Amino acid sequence: MKILHLLSQTHLTGPEVYAAALCRRQMADGHECTIVSDTISVETEATYIPMEIHNRSLRNRIRNIFLLVTLCHQQQIDLIHAHSRAASWVANVVARLMNIAYVSTIHGRQSKRAAKRKVSVYGRHIIVVCEHLKAHVERDLKITNADVRVIRNGFD
Repeated sequence: MKILHLLSQTHLTGPEVYAAALCRRQMADGHECTIVSDTISVETEATYIPMEIHNRSLRNRIRNIFLLVTLCHQQQIDLIHAHSRAASWVANVVARLMNIAYVSTIHGRQSKRAAKRKVSVYGRHIIVVCEHLKAHVERDLKITNADVRVIRNGFD
């Protein structure tokens, strides 16, 4: 399977470490992984492609959607895995346009303003890193039409 991990990282954070560990495991299982992020600070065997994902301006988001649609088509991506709110916004659109499977991971509490949105950017399959975040997603963000699963950090 060809997996695209999408992050909005401008400095080292937990989601980057999580994504790199997940890529190591996925690649050991025979999958091909690509990481698209603003920067990357951890060592990884996955292909890294720099892209300004953290910039939420409409112009930049449209540019990123175009670039990611092209990338997904060229690399025949089977799954997009978003690891941040900004990445989820872009991934949700690209996955719909390309008819590609999509999963998002929520690594920390999200703004309750997200609950006011009519459409969740996190998709139908959401991973959270602890039970507390699962309750937060369902209770505070009011995301009830998704399959929310707890998968703790750490794969090694």
